[in-house]
Amino acid sequence: MIDLRKQDHLGVTSSSEDGDIHNDDAFLFLENCPSHRYEAIITDPPFEIGIAGKDWDCKKLRIDVLAYQFHRVLKPGGNVFVFCSDFQFGDWYRELSRYFTKLRKYAWCKPDSRGTNKGMFQESFELGLHVCSENSYFDKEGRYKNYVVAGKTSGNERMMPDPDEEWSTKKGEKTLHPTQKKLSVIETLVTALSKKGDTILDPFAGTGTLGVAAKNLGRKFEMVEYGFRNHIAAWDRILGEE
Repeated sequence: MIDLRKQDHLGVTSSSEDGDIHNDDAFLFLENCPSHRYEAIITDPPFEIGIAGKDWDCKKLRIDVLAYQFHRVLKPGGNVFVFCSDFQFGDWYRELSRYFTKLRKYAWCKPDSRGTNKGMFQESFELGLHVCSENSYFDKEGRYKNYVVAGKTSGNERMMPDPDEEWSTKKGEKTLHPTQKKLSVIETLVTALSKKGDTILDPFAGTGTLGVAAKNLGRKFEMVEYGFRNHIAAWDRILGEE
């Protein structure tokens, strides 16, 4: 019997009244996506730094293509938010500034980052970039800074492999997805950058945190994830929020 959790099944879509998750390549999906479809895009693309030796985070990311496609599939007045590594930030800023007039850096500060680096400062934040146009929506009922202080994803929220799966004991490889974002961080972004009933796209869905946040806050979601195991984990997580 084939264990579907360990196979790639590109083209599979899991659907619900709250949104869809597509097991697909993000670039191919965006290329075939109709224009002006989403009110917001909130995503965490690969950082190109090889976290935990994962091949998917080492490949060169075509940021120029993504910036163009994000602008094309976004509705007028929409928002884009991307997490990025520090050395990617300039590329994202340059490419997105071709299409958007307002750009603002953002940081997720993690006060519970453990460990120290001898002779170096300990990194305890991740960068993000919010871009939009002059007439774009922004929640005026809340007060927001260009950073959020929240601990790292842990406990029951942290997605782990199934007990029968083979997984490494190396540092950084014990979780199903090494860069899973904390739900409270994504919920802050969803609330600030979209209205209830809006549809939000995440073309690099990972374990589906955006979908959970969107569902919790009365938004619709459309997510794309290349890894079928992550696709299944994300969908199980969405259904678990019933």
